[in-house]
Amino acid sequence: MPAALVDRLVTLEQDGTVRIAQLDVAGPTMEIYEDYQCPVCLEFEQGDNGAFVRELAVKGEIAVMIHPMTIFQDDMPITRENSRRALIASLCVRDPSKWLRYHDELYAHQPDELQKGGFPNEQLVQLASKVGIPAEEFAECLTSPETAKRADDVTALGFSRGVEGTPTIRYQGQDLDWSINWRETGQG
Repeated sequence: MPAALVDRLVTLEQDGTVRIAQLDVAGPTMEIYEDYQCPVCLEFEQGDNGAFVRELAVKGEIAVMIHPMTIFQDDMPITRENSRRALIASLCVRDPSKWLRYHDELYAHQPDELQKGGFPNEQLVQLASKVGIPAEEFAECLTSPETAKRADDVTALGFSRGVEGTPTIRYQGQDLDWSINWRETGQG
């Protein structure tokens, strides 16, 4: 599916949620809680279900709410820091038409979970430039204490909604099994 079809449906919410839907579609709603450092999230995003969800949004059949967060906590400090840097970077994308392309670049460049210094700021800025985001403004946002606090707030919001692992996929408030093919089973 051409990225431009999906990119025009993106709206960025103040709480860090990213809405992907036709303007007149209020529901049904699919919520996706994800972590850019999570290898299982990568599998979902690059698999058929991830593509299927985007197709449904383009057709106007669902509203998709993506909630990026940091699922890894202090017991995995290296992975947590990698995840947090990527989350902060996603919050620095202020142009809705570029957000999903940046999101996809983060997944395409996901480091190993235990790679110290994964998602370094230099790489995050390069990925932003690759999708047409001005590097200087983006780099300033990456090191902003306000953006870091916002990332922590976004993560806290996910945990407050009962998210215990990523990806957590909820359709109309019910958790779905993302590992089965929805297109084949009629789920999703």
